[in-house]
Amino acid sequence: MEKLKVASLFCGCGGMDLGVIGGFSYLGKEYGENSFEIVYSIDNDEYCTKIYNQNFQHKCEIKDVREIDVKSMPNFDILIGGFPCQSFSISAQNPPRLGYKDERGMLFFEMVKILKEKKPRFFIAENVKGIMSANKGKAFPVIIEEFRNAGYIVTHKLLLASDYGVPQKRERVIIVGFRDAEDFAKFRFPTRVPIRERKVLGDVIQEENNHNESLFFSERAVAGMMAVREKMNKGRAMRLDEPCNTISAHLAKVSLNSTDPVFMVGERFRRFSTREAARIQSFPDSFVLNSVAEVRQYKAIGNAVPPVMMWHVVKSLQNVMSIHQLNMKEMLSLFPDSIVRNNSLDNTSKGTGTSCKLDIDDTKNVLVSLVKADNMEQYLDQSAKIYYTGKKFPSTVHLNKLYYFMPYVKGKGIKDLYFIKVARVGTRKEGKPDNDPNDLRLVFEIEFIKSLFDEYKKINLPIWDTFNDTTLAGLMNALLCPTV
Repeated sequence: MEKLKVASLFCGCGGMDLGVIGGFSYLGKEYGENSFEIVYSIDNDEYCTKIYNQNFQHKCEIKDVREIDVKSMPNFDILIGGFPCQSFSISAQNPPRLGYKDERGMLFFEMVKILKEKKPRFFIAENVKGIMSANKGKAFPVIIEEFRNAGYIVTHKLLLASDYGVPQKRERVIIVGFRDAEDFAKFRFPTRVPIRERKVLGDVIQEENNHNESLFFSERAVAGMMAVREKMNKGRAMRLDEPCNTISAHLAKVSLNSTDPVFMVGERFRRFSTREAARIQSFPDSFVLNSVAEVRQYKAIGNAVPPVMMWHVVKSLQNVMSIHQLNMKEMLSLFPDSIVRNNSLDNTSKGTGTSCKLDIDDTKNVLVSLVKADNMEQYLDQSAKIYYTGKKFPSTVHLNKLYYFMPYVKGKGIKDLYFIKVARVGTRKEGKPDNDPNDLRLVFEIEFIKSLFDEYKKINLPIWDTFNDTTLAGLMNALLCPTV
């Protein structure tokens, strides 16, 4: 797939941009490269841009977004931006929650102006949770309406970073806009990662920093905090077995009399190092920070979007774009026989006519696909042994991941779970007189396991999506907690 071009506003040190392009490792997990490339990025903070330009091939301009000559911008397919959020923050005290009336809050209008002029296919905007309640709830509807007036169908969701493998309880509103109604219909926000893949503070703390005296608070600072601790409810020491509270740009001047998270070593309090703060935000250790002073590093990191959370959002958006017809003849020449075989079928069930005795693993990927009326009976009585796709399906079919199959019976929904024994290229009526060798399909040889539900359930999940990265747990989550 040809990479889509991205323009990034208010890019800061590049958390959002790193999540968009992918191709990094964090805490031992690889976050693969996405089908995007940055062609334009801008921020007005010279220190953030210095960090950015040490880490990205495309170089960021130091410029106020209001000074952009929109007509001279390169063409792009997606506009991203975490427009300045201070005026929308619940904790903002000066000025007191002015929302979109504040000059910085007005900067989102610059994003709208660019959308109207350049008309990219998508946009992604990010902001703090407080934007939804700013100005007694009046600011957010105005923002959404402005995006709609720019020609976009808009959806939004409040995401918790810790749900996506980030060791931080950071809540952020993600707004996604689509120029095309079909794109919008296919999109779903990412499902939460399994609990075993979620991270806690203990995963990112560096032991050597427990001996770095420059990170520890003085006895005087601790005594001052303890004297008013009950009254102020401050001194937020974090637990190692939980995600960290939200870190902010204040980390360089963190105080024990604030809500900023701190760490305890024995009976002593310390702040996080810049690298620990970056890890809490899900930046990889390969991300270079030392091009600026520590105080600037803290600010840049605290204002950033967690790259791992953004990666999951963009992965969901990428699934929307990957749907088109495959060149099946080319695939057949590359894979003339079996493409993928799954070997976990219990041998005791083979040839017995009974369902297989397979322990269900909800981390495995599941394919949900439509069964039409002329092919429905064998799925209703659970006797089906093979499933043929239609002629059109996504270009990014991850056959090596697919492990289960759930037939979506037209007019009913899903109920039964099958094991995929073989996934390959074939034809719809193999071995029959009316077989057309040019009628190429993806073929799944399947074995019934069990019914997951007593009755059929309709799903709020595009069938196309499950050709890619939908786990059985993700499917169940979509059924139990549908996106609204």
